[in-house]
Amino acid sequence: MITDEHLTPSALASDLHQVKILLVDDKAENLVSLESLLSKEDEHITYLFANSGEEALKIALQEELALILLDVQMPGMNGYEVARYLRDISKTRDIPIIFVTAINEQDAHVIEGFEAGAVDFLFKPLHPYITKAKVSNFVKFYLQKKELEKVNKLTLEINLELEERVKERTKELTRVNKDLDNFVYTASHDLKAPINNIEGLMKALDETLQEKNLDLADVTPIMDMINDSVGRFKNTLLDLTEVAKVQYEEAAGKDTANFKEILEDVKLNIKDLIQRYEATIVEDFSQAPEMLFSKKNLRSIIYNLVSNSIKYSSPDRKPEIKVTTSPAEGGVLLTIQDNGLGLRKEDQAKVFDMFKRLHSHVDGTGVGLAIVKRIVENCDGRIEFESDLGKGSVFRIYLK
Repeated sequence: MITDEHLTPSALASDLHQVKILLVDDKAENLVSLESLLSKEDEHITYLFANSGEEALKIALQEELALILLDVQMPGMNGYEVARYLRDISKTRDIPIIFVTAINEQDAHVIEGFEAGAVDFLFKPLHPYITKAKVSNFVKFYLQKKELEKVNKLTLEINLELEERVKERTKELTRVNKDLDNFVYTASHDLKAPINNIEGLMKALDETLQEKNLDLADVTPIMDMINDSVGRFKNTLLDLTEVAKVQYEEAAGKDTANFKEILEDVKLNIKDLIQRYEATIVEDFSQAPEMLFSKKNLRSIIYNLVSNSIKYSSPDRKPEIKVTTSPAEGGVLLTIQDNGLGLRKEDQAKVFDMFKRLHSHVDGTGVGLAIVKRIVENCDGRIEFESDLGKGSVFRIYLK
């Protein structure tokens, strides 16, 4: 921590550049006398002389000054006029000015001096201790200001460097993510061929066994388990392909998407699921019936959330799903609420994790909600999830 005792003019000036103070007086002997009084104070301070107001203005425009000691009574341009000129120039308006005057310490003169831009007064005959103390304090303030400027500049440079590092890191992570997505996309595509071969061989084996009239009772359970495993593997590959597509493919084109039309299409697609669970789906799109959005992506969002709400219904009651829309945040808030199983609070943060299945009794790969989250975030939206164990869950999707 920096304290005032460490911020002596000498200590600070040694770390910075030479401090310059301008002494202005029309009498040369006064300048020599004032320099002699002050020069013993600090060897790091350079004193510049000006014998007139015009010369003072010229030096002030050319040099970086920490302080000006300005005589009031001078022929031609007096001290007050010089101060006013300095205040009108952007380069010099912040230089502190101490007026040095032999005029009696009267209110009128003091007020005029402060109005002209003075920060302090020294009255002749000068008191050595008071003169040195005032100059020393202004030099200290100047050096503290330069030190702060130096720190601010360093901080700005560090911030810019950090921003560049973040940008580079973001580019790197984006590239890595893209490479991973490409790998998943390629791997899932390449694995389809051997799975199809296995499926074909299983079918050929079944036909061979039947042709030879062999007893299938012993092998049928095994065949069923193998077929089931192949089916699960195929579903997982399909889901992996969908996850990769969301990131790998170019952004889907936007069109006017009608929520009711898309929900009806989803309901038709999961008709067997709705009938099996005797599910009821209630909708209200009156506040926001449609929006400019990718129909394909919106269908995927509604399909995954509605079908999940039915699959994860409570055995104690028939599933009821409410699907509503309303204007929000420059877009549309899509809300899907159910009366299903719900989740414990400690499990709710995991609901969007890839391959995470928090209810193992329901078939699935644990990829659907990860797909939904990625679609929403890729479109600059966000998704929120709330759940009450044994009562149900609600998804709020903010779409832009």
